[in-house]
Amino acid sequence: MKKRGLAVIYDPHNLYQFVWYYCNRGKEREWDALCLPNGYKGEYMHSYCEDAEIFQDIYRGEVDFSILPISQKLKMFAAMSIYFITGRRKKYCKKIINQYVDVEKYDEFVVIADVGIVSGACVALGKEKEVIILEDGINDYSSRSVFIPRKKVISLYAWQGFILSLMGYCSPGWFRLSTDKNCIKYCSCPEKMQYKNYKEIRQLYSDENTDTVLQDSILRKMYPKLSDYDFSKADAVLISRPLDDYVNAADAYKRKLERFVADNYKSVIVKKHPREQEEYNFGTKVNVVEIDNSIPAEILLPFLAGRDILVTAASSILFYFKACGLTCKIILFDGMYEESLNSNTKWKAPTVEEIKNFADKFCENCYEIVLL
Repeated sequence: MKKRGLAVIYDPHNLYQFVWYYCNRGKEREWDALCLPNGYKGEYMHSYCEDAEIFQDIYRGEVDFSILPISQKLKMFAAMSIYFITGRRKKYCKKIINQYVDVEKYDEFVVIADVGIVSGACVALGKEKEVIILEDGINDYSSRSVFIPRKKVISLYAWQGFILSLMGYCSPGWFRLSTDKNCIKYCSCPEKMQYKNYKEIRQLYSDENTDTVLQDSILRKMYPKLSDYDFSKADAVLISRPLDDYVNAADAYKRKLERFVADNYKSVIVKKHPREQEEYNFGTKVNVVEIDNSIPAEILLPFLAGRDILVTAASSILFYFKACGLTCKIILFDGMYEESLNSNTKWKAPTVEEIKNFADKFCENCYEIVLL
């Protein structure tokens, strides 16, 4: 009888990673999927999991813990504290998972990170289950605090993360988590990891032992729209990020980007960030094709040879350019960093020096910076 695993799926990038893992090490298990909300898209990923045809059962979770009313959060936090103090943390973690599936059915869990309530509950069971933590982007390569940094001492989110990680439930805010030591971590650049509190760190997207024929077959079932795009006809591919992540009013920077594309290219393919709502206008002389948001940017890389690749932020996509023999232009905006310092936004725009340091670290000689 085959062993059974559960993959916790949030978004297209997450599912793409799991497909690779399945084709590399997971074919000998039977798999179920638990699709949880990510920007209210739980059902959206549910349908793509069905198309993959690699899951026996697919479950949907409708509860997004991050937006629960404060009264419910406090009630849950009180229960977590009681179970922790009485030495029954693992029991409470099973209780969380059992809201969706029968935890005892599974020998293995695969999650994308340890920062969420459900994923953290899976990680906490690493002593009795095999637990795989996939890559969650740039934050994976930062160090993790034991204490709250001084600049975040008045942040309620930071205090939540600090206390939850201290009790060993999960790590919102990227604090050290003791239960990681029982888990296997997969990442694109193992040698760049600063936080290494894992049982083992392995190479993500390795060709070794990967059934690439099966992987291609699964991806084409999941993303049939790939065949709709003729990359050979494009001069450039724009991989964008919402500019209003950094500034309250992004129109001036958007227009700079539109002018740059219009002045340099006749045909461009646009791959927007899943959160991005922006509509670009490059003028009537530029032919524009937009990639469906369900398709992760990583899947596109094998098709981009010979194209100019424009990237509007230092994102995890930069991890893969060198391996794929690609170069990119990182688009930065003059004045955005200074304006972001006075903007009421979640993130601050990076400086040119910060981008350069990041690109040198992850894609070395495979980039150039364009300042608009």
